[in-house]
Amino acid sequence: MKHRFLIVEDSLLIAMDLEEAISRSGHEVIGIAPDMTVALNYAREADIAFVDVRLADGETGPELARLLTGRGLTVIFVTGNPMLVEGRDAGALGVIAKPLTQQAAADVIQFVVDWKGGKQRRPPARLRLFRPFSPAA
Repeated sequence: MKHRFLIVEDSLLIAMDLEEAISRSGHEVIGIAPDMTVALNYAREADIAFVDVRLADGETGPELARLLTGRGLTVIFVTGNPMLVEGRDAGALGVIAKPLTQQAAADVIQFVVDWKGGKQRRPPARLRLFRPFSPAA
């Protein structure tokens, strides 16, 4: 199944790297948003979102994650400082620290796609989950 990703990142280079990894994985990027307002405009078209914590409009990532998860999106924080979401996970599935290699991005993409499909497995090494999981047998 092809998934639709929203990238919420104010650094265009980082966003483009994620976009390339998502496309290589066979999924679609419906938009790149530098802030909460643009992200919310794209939200109805996406089912998965990669969200940074510090955006062009401030440290709005956790609030945005809460709104996106409330609309049914699966959210992964992608941030340079994962400690910023401690206690502020806002319903997100997990957090991974930047920078991401192409392999790390591909691993996270595959993990979240599997999760959406009901296949729960051990997360990639750098991804810290906020929700419990059951390792695949």
